[in-house]
Amino acid sequence: MKFKFLGTSDSAGIPVHNCHCRSCEEYRTKKISNLATNAVLEYDNKVILFDAGIEDISTILDGKKIKAICLTHFHPDHVLGLLRLRYSQDNINCYHPKDNLGFSDLFKHKKSINYIENSALKTIIIENIKITPIPLKHSKNTTGYIIETPSSSIAYLTDCAGIEDKYLKILQTYHFDYVFIDACFIPPKKGNHLNFESASDLLDMLQLQNGYLMHQGHDTLTHIMENKIQLKYQYLEPKQQFSLS
Repeated sequence: MKFKFLGTSDSAGIPVHNCHCRSCEEYRTKKISNLATNAVLEYDNKVILFDAGIEDISTILDGKKIKAICLTHFHPDHVLGLLRLRYSQDNINCYHPKDNLGFSDLFKHKKSINYIENSALKTIIIENIKITPIPLKHSKNTTGYIIETPSSSIAYLTDCAGIEDKYLKILQTYHFDYVFIDACFIPPKKGNHLNFESASDLLDMLQLQNGYLMHQGHDTLTHIMENKIQLKYQYLEPKQQFSLS
């Protein structure tokens, strides 16, 4: 069983079109790219998809059984891939926080996707995997996910400007193997995302060993490189993956 990231960046991706900042040029030199934050839990040629913002997600996962999709929210960089994936020959359950508008015409033309509204802290069970929505502060109604496999526990907390105390206290009751959290901005910037300092503070509160930052932008990475900042927690690399023993 593996938890794999298909992308770990913000909506612009890296490199950004025609940008010549240090991080974009470094990505071009290494011939790599980073796409919108999107992950899969993969086991026995089956996957559970966490967000679906990568446009060709249906091609990437062709040949694999998608047991479910868990959306954090309906911003385009987290759902764009559903515009093609809805033509799948398989019926796919898609769990999501309450959102009357959704994105584009996904609700109007559902095709192969069955949309199921999740509820805060109400666990979704898929085979022997437990997935619990945890509300996050963002500009759209958003839920992160606590993921419990038979051998590991993970928190996937992207597009997050903060976590209410009552939900943070619940997270603190877990002994996570990995926590992945949004750290889009450069301090002291605040808004609809955390910056790398506020995200690190939240990871500290969870008292864990394996915490990672994600949803990074090219400007944030360039700022870190140019100012030689030593991060307490590292940003995820493109397509990074974790074995769950």
